Amino acid sequence: MSATRLLVLGVLRFMQPAHGYEVRRELISWRLEENANVKPGSIYGALRTLEKDGCIAVHAHSEGDGRPEKTTYVVTGEGEKEFQVLLREAWWTVTWPKEPLLPALCLMIGLPREELIRALGARMAKLQADLDAISFKRSLIRDGADPAAGEIPEHVREILDFVTARGRAELEWAKGFQRRLRDGYYQLRGEPGIPPLGPGQGWPRHSQT
Repeated sequence: MSATRLLVLGVLRFMQPAHGYEVRRELISWRLEENANVKPGSIYGALRTLEKDGCIAVHAHSEGDGRPEKTTYVVTGEGEKEFQVLLREAWWTVTWPKEPLLPALCLMIGLPREELIRALGARMAKLQADLDAISFKRSLIRDGADPAAGEIPEHVREILDFVTARGRAELEWAKGFQRRLRDGYYQLRGEPGIPPLGPGQGWPRHSQT
């Protein structure tokens, strides 16, 4: 929530007065929906929370041509302080992202070797496809791009480069891990030293005397 809060507050800060759709459209142009988990619902939820917390205030309500009412917002003095705190906190704090693969790595002995090798192959193919797509998106960003004209801002290159660096690191790790599995590293399901596990049957333990 703090990442979305910072992004929404920051975009509104330089677009104000602006309504939710304008904030959402701007963040989409930064290619953040997947990489920062900035979904439309979370954007509007952040706006409501920011208003409740006194960080933004309603500037005007407008409607016309049978369209739903639009509410435009501006940043308050409290919102400016919140923005400065969140921005500096994000830059000066290193937080390791939660990795959903870690639990699977802890329990990898529950799968046979050949399946793990194939799963890594599928993972590498997906990573490479994503990296190719990011590279293409980056190539579309023009030097001197004008965000006001609907072009992707130049600084989005840094966002894409950051995501690319992490993706390449995982790709290289996956290649090495797959090689190690093929070379016989570790004991896995169905191999000597790994007992059959299942309902009511756990890992044999040494008796205590």
